[in-house]
Amino acid sequence: MHIDPDAAEPIDDFVVVEDGDYLLRIAEVRENDRSDGRVSWMLRLELVEGPLAGRTAVTDWLNFSDRGMHRVRHVLAAVGFDVSAPLDVAPDDLLGRRAIVRLETQETRRRSDGRPQRRSRVTYDGWAPVGGVSDGTGAPGVPLPVDAMPF
Repeated sequence: MHIDPDAAEPIDDFVVVEDGDYLLRIAEVRENDRSDGRVSWMLRLELVEGPLAGRTAVTDWLNFSDRGMHRVRHVLAAVGFDVSAPLDVAPDDLLGRRAIVRLETQETRRRSDGRPQRRSRVTYDGWAPVGGVSDGTGAPGVPLPVDAMPF
């Protein structure tokens, strides 16, 4: 087998699906203690439908800081929690919950050697409830097609 060197710049490509809106399931939640004493949760999200169903599409983070609480409430509402009142939630409470999630490709460079990398990431407000727009109370929303999701 003859193999020629690749003339293109080598790139680490971790993108599983193209940019777009996907029905994803929270398959794993890992709690992390940050250096500033606050807690963050890493969410591993799996595809629910299609030929890649069950495969990890992306990881996302919930940061329980003053700045991060708006997004935490947004994500929790999208997966069915009533965030209009005080709420106690544990990592296991999120397992198996589903949402429509907007993914986009992010290109960065590895710190060690500058090699390009491509990864999917969730947009800041890229979570929406399955079947429609939530009013933030966990109540079912108005059904919308995926391409009309409000993010």
